[in-house]
Amino acid sequence: MIRRTSLGFLAILVSLSITNAARSADEPSAIEPEAAQVLRQMSDYLGSLKQFTFRAEATIDRVMRSGQQLQSGASVEIAIQRPNRFRVNRKGDIVDQEFYFDGKTLTLYGKVVNYYANMNVSKTVDINAALDLAKEEVGVILPASDLVYQDAYQALMEDVESGMVVGASTLDGVEVHHLAFRGSEVDWQIWIEKGDKPLPRKYLITSKWIAGAPQFTAVFSNWETSAKLDDALFQFSPPPEAKEIGFIPLRDVSAPGTGGTQ
Repeated sequence: MIRRTSLGFLAILVSLSITNAARSADEPSAIEPEAAQVLRQMSDYLGSLKQFTFRAEATIDRVMRSGQQLQSGASVEIAIQRPNRFRVNRKGDIVDQEFYFDGKTLTLYGKVVNYYANMNVSKTVDINAALDLAKEEVGVILPASDLVYQDAYQALMEDVESGMVVGASTLDGVEVHHLAFRGSEVDWQIWIEKGDKPLPRKYLITSKWIAGAPQFTAVFSNWETSAKLDDALFQFSPPPEAKEIGFIPLRDVSAPGTGGTQ
């Protein structure tokens, strides 16, 4: 019985391989105009929103030295107020953090250890520059942060070599466009809501040059595109007995040209 089942499964794999091989001849070597258009519509729509909130259920694969993959997950709540405020609450298997930017100060707070770190931004920066500072100076990366850049299209397409429309799909009862893109370092897919609110509903990134091809996946929900957000939401107030520690800089933030972007 096991052998018969295995042979049947193998037959399915062979069939899928033949189908995929046939399709590969038709896959684009460049970006399909429709794929670029749908992604641009999403970017323009997100960029037009002044204040919004959403939720993400994110998973990420970790590859052990043995080659075995372990997956961890987190629930993420994100609030954006353009041009220069955001807040991210992230709680999951290996993380319980809050991340703030109030226009002047980046703050990362670890709830379990009750430690927080601040980085004052000497220049006036927007959300794009604040996210870049967090990543480049202290190695803090927000999940799916490319999507909240003012021009998400430019950020997403920076390394893209080809892209296509996979087809139509449905996620949580929402009709979506399924797009797939390839770059030199990662392949990624995105599912974008159809209609006059082209919101991202799912985002998947596959690492191409890491053994085991680990993936990051985020499924988005609870979009509030006209949220009314109080400034206090983006300001960090240390809880009782919280200890302030310093970020470990990846480079000298006091060096000329490293303080942000005007």
